[in-house]
Amino acid sequence: MTWFILALGAALFWGVSQVFVKRGFHDISPLWTNIFSGAVALVVWVPTVLFLLGFKLTIPSLPVLLPILLVVAFNMFYYYAISRGKLALTGTVVAAYPLATIFWSAIFLAERLEILQWFGVALMISGGVVVSFPEKQADRKNNFSWLWWGLAGAVFLGTGDFLSKVVVNRIGAYSYIFFNTILFNLLLLANYLVDKKGRALPKFSWKKFLPSIIGVTLLSTGTLLFYLAFDYGKVSLITPISSIYPAITVFLAIIFLKERISRRQSLGIVGIILGLILVGLKLG
Repeated sequence: MTWFILALGAALFWGVSQVFVKRGFHDISPLWTNIFSGAVALVVWVPTVLFLLGFKLTIPSLPVLLPILLVVAFNMFYYYAISRGKLALTGTVVAAYPLATIFWSAIFLAERLEILQWFGVALMISGGVVVSFPEKQADRKNNFSWLWWGLAGAVFLGTGDFLSKVVVNRIGAYSYIFFNTILFNLLLLANYLVDKKGRALPKFSWKKFLPSIIGVTLLSTGTLLFYLAFDYGKVSLITPISSIYPAITVFLAIIFLKERISRRQSLGIVGIILGLILVGLKLG
């Protein structure tokens, strides 16, 4: 049951963070969003895991550090993916990352779901696509560059989740989070050197910086819960549960922004909730 609560908490934080991060892209580039994210992770993640571990870290070997480095590089791509085009488009494709995770988990970890749970996974992923996909046909034809960015983001994040589970099995979630954070901040230098266009930073003002800061803080908190869930459950169950965050964003828009949803989006939300229940029937 612990993994279920942690994964659902991750979805809640991610669902809220999407709105703030996307708003921040008006003034802050994905590069600086990554830099903010690294700083927040140092403040939020490192003290938390050191406290929980009693300052007793499991030092990873080189074969374990390399997958962590890959995960860090894959995660850095996330902000670039959702910055391309409308969030409803890129967010939808990126949200399909559980397919990659489940694929690798089935091959290398021999993790198997029951038929009913597979049906639940299909309902959640399909529901997420239905909820997020744009209503207007014209929005789907204008420019498909967002599709390739979104697909790459889905493959990278899904593969990263699989590698994270492998590493967590070796050194534990807390030590993994610590070294993930350290390597993320070290790799930011490479990100800075590669992304020359993204180096420009506007003059500081709370109006420009606050959405990005709030967004990455919520996202980092959700990711912390997500990684902690790996200590308690299967990655092939945790990842689909956490991927319901597009539906949460829709609910928040209805409540706080007074936005209307179509009948199709309503059906998608129902599908996600039903999928969540089906996957959670076997809490193990």
